[in-house]
Amino acid sequence: MKYFHYIVCFLFTCHSGWPQGEASNLDDAFNRALEYHYVNKDSAYVYYEKTISLANEQDNMDYLLGSLSYLINANSNFYDLQEYRRNLQRMEDWLGNDSRTNGLEISEVYKNRLLFDKGNFHYKLKEYGTAKAYFLELYSILKAIPEEQRTALDIDTLSAIYSFLGLIYRHTGKYEQAEFYYTQDLNLIATFRDSIEDWQSASFNTKKLLSQVLEVQGNTVGANDLLKETLEFYKAKVNNPRFKNNFLSAYILLAKNYLKQGEYDNALAVLNENHLINTLDNPFSKEINVLYADAFLGKKDYEQAEEYYGQALDAYTTYRQYKAHQDIAYVYGKMARLYLAQDNFKEGLNFIQKAFYNASNIKLGSDNNPRPKDAFSKLQLLNLLDIKLQLLQSAYAKTNHLTYEKEAIITSKDILATFDELKLEFDSKLDKQYLAEEVYPIFHRMLDVVYDNYEKTGSANTVELALNIAEKNKDFVLLEALRDAQATRYGNVPQQVLEKEARLRAEITHFEKEIFDGTEDASKLKPQLLSLKQAYYGLLDTLKQKYPRYHGLKYGSKTLDFATIRNTLFKDGGAIVSFTLTNHHLYAIVLNNEKQHFLKLPFSEDDKKDISDFYRALSKPSLKNGIEEVNVLGNRLFERVLKQPLKDIDSQNLVIVPDGELHYVPFDLLRENGSYLLETKSISYGNSITSILELIKKAKSKENHILAYAPNFDDEEAVRDSRQFGKLLYNDDEVNGISSYFNTQKVLGQNATLASFKVNSSNSNMIHLATHASANDAYPDYSYLAFSQQQDSSENSVLYIKDLYNISLDADLVTLSACQTGIGKLQKGQGMLSLSKGFYYAGAKSLVNTLWKINDKSSVKLMEFFYEGLSKGKSKAKALRDAKLKYLETTDDSLLQHPYYWSAFVVSGDVSPITTTNYWWYLGSLFLVLSVFYVVFRYKRKRSFN
Repeated sequence: MKYFHYIVCFLFTCHSGWPQGEASNLDDAFNRALEYHYVNKDSAYVYYEKTISLANEQDNMDYLLGSLSYLINANSNFYDLQEYRRNLQRMEDWLGNDSRTNGLEISEVYKNRLLFDKGNFHYKLKEYGTAKAYFLELYSILKAIPEEQRTALDIDTLSAIYSFLGLIYRHTGKYEQAEFYYTQDLNLIATFRDSIEDWQSASFNTKKLLSQVLEVQGNTVGANDLLKETLEFYKAKVNNPRFKNNFLSAYILLAKNYLKQGEYDNALAVLNENHLINTLDNPFSKEINVLYADAFLGKKDYEQAEEYYGQALDAYTTYRQYKAHQDIAYVYGKMARLYLAQDNFKEGLNFIQKAFYNASNIKLGSDNNPRPKDAFSKLQLLNLLDIKLQLLQSAYAKTNHLTYEKEAIITSKDILATFDELKLEFDSKLDKQYLAEEVYPIFHRMLDVVYDNYEKTGSANTVELALNIAEKNKDFVLLEALRDAQATRYGNVPQQVLEKEARLRAEITHFEKEIFDGTEDASKLKPQLLSLKQAYYGLLDTLKQKYPRYHGLKYGSKTLDFATIRNTLFKDGGAIVSFTLTNHHLYAIVLNNEKQHFLKLPFSEDDKKDISDFYRALSKPSLKNGIEEVNVLGNRLFERVLKQPLKDIDSQNLVIVPDGELHYVPFDLLRENGSYLLETKSISYGNSITSILELIKKAKSKENHILAYAPNFDDEEAVRDSRQFGKLLYNDDEVNGISSYFNTQKVLGQNATLASFKVNSSNSNMIHLATHASANDAYPDYSYLAFSQQQDSSENSVLYIKDLYNISLDADLVTLSACQTGIGKLQKGQGMLSLSKGFYYAGAKSLVNTLWKINDKSSVKLMEFFYEGLSKGKSKAKALRDAKLKYLETTDDSLLQHPYYWSAFVVSGDVSPITTTNYWWYLGSLFLVLSVFYVVFRYKRKRSFN
């Protein structure tokens, strides 16, 4: 609608030379059509058709095409898709086949308009991929026009395209990209507002759309404020029919926000306030009925909810001409949820099958679920499958019929398959995190279903399914990064394309850091950042389409099986415990070479508080309570979390895959039979079992070499860098200590700059950083490690997590001997967003990091003992365990024996030895020496006899 009025200018300019009588008749018909354009569909259609007929008789193609374009806009305004389709075809026929358009000056304008209208038409059909293609084609045409040559129509069209692309990405769950296009639109409007008719309306319309992204990001107050501001603007224009749809949609979005926030009365108040809602010509009446129903469902007024859903269903079915469509599936899904709320599983299952019937063009059996590739929307299918799963859970709980449980298992597998397909559609890391958060509860419900089945069957196949459910939504974003090297090597992507992707990614990071640090005017940087992101996501689309092998290797999903895990992880024994924390339970999947168990442990808010108290007692030791509180909580947490999983498990080597608050627990400090687990177990950690397997696949370095950094910090640097770093008194001692065991490049004091680290970091298989660190919970990508300030340079001296996404390491081990390098923001589906995770993105095979602020002095001994163990061929987990035990043995001061001083360090990833002790070589050497000795002895003895 944004550039709708510009066509009038062309019409009135072009008809000035026509015969007066002909022009008058055309003007009269056209002006009458304009009067009804927003208020009376039938009258508008009649007069536009009259104008088109007169223009056709008079061979006036300017007026004919202009009037048809207006008619198409009216079709859009009244959501009349049948007429919309017909008139698009008429426009295409006239532009393509009528010789009277040849050489017509304005025909290119109408060809561009046709691309836009096709995009709008397919958007209204919810065929978002097709709509996006048309909008991007037109976008390319307009962007090719030099900025100084663009007309007001070009600028207005670009603004409209940005809005539609934002809407398309929002509807498909890609909120970061939606925000990107809305921001582009607002910048364009601000820059060229003198060229945009009613630029304020255009700006408020985009802000209205942006509010939905803010709501998803958790900024509900900001979203509501934007909508209220928008409503006030449109209320002043309520008597202008041109703004009716803007006015209505702002009310609808505000009501939606209140519904998402559980404020049902406020939602109803907003819906009731709008006096235009109940008018017969309201194009949003179908959606409004759904919102009324949602509000009444939230208030548990099921009768009213059912009535409004029924009205919406009838309206959508008629509107979509009784053909299968996701709008109809959407309402059927809502009604199935209504019956779920009433515990009426039979009606609910009936309606969910009707939803499936309308969610794709493929006819299904009575109980079948659609395949992901056949669904109109995989995101919708995922939500519908979840509703069905809940209905089947309810049915089985009420009837105990195994048929329902069997169907629930099948539906769980279909959810996994749909999620695998859906992930492939997402490019943005942030959008993937939103997806992970959205599906998180679904995976918990699947585990509930599978556990109920396991309790009866004890089947290994059931445990394997549970493991795949637990793994699917565990850190899949990191997993894609770990697979990048293999995808790059075997994906057949030209090197220049890969280099372009890396360059764009690095440039985006640079601008984001500049904006975050505030080193330059953000208003100048943001347009450049937006252009870079547009180019980057466009390139990712190209990679997806042109190089499917690369895309499949990097983003595809594999099913885990116990045989692979055992052959890879348990060659020398060992066990793994993978946890999944839900709202009320803690699931544990336990696996070793011989057994597998699936456990459901009670876990309450009191248990979470124990973890919080345990972490506090460790990280901020109290002289008053000393070690007693640590021991009490360690005993209690062992009973709650590990006692059952470790029952009948004798393995000394233990891998923990934590979830939720368990990330804060150093498991070797839990106590069994009065002793730390440290005394009997070598414990390591993983983000997921799949990620550990991927890390083990990576080739090891043939030569061992440490790159060790010990930066220097003083008051002058603190002032220069605007961050307060205390002086580290012993970090150079730490580096000197570990250098005794491996060939080490020591970078100390003022030489330990970020610039030198970037140059040297890819040359060593072990990296040791003894420095300051800071975790940023609000903005996890801006947690950082500190380096020495480079002399005579204004370059930043901190290494952000965001920087690590663009650094390539070939390190078997990275040790982050700094404060809280393993702690950050807990993100559902992604675990702990910490500095250590950033190094996995960069290419590390394993990490030693810290759970709290460490003591500089005690770290010297601990790290020396650790590297000593590594040099003797111990696994990284055993080397760290032995280092802690040796620290305790060699420390007499009871205060320094408190776990605060030695237990913050944990190891994760591929914990296999850095060096391998080859006993056959020793035996061979011994045999050779003995053989030589024997020969010499025989020779001497023989001579003595002679």
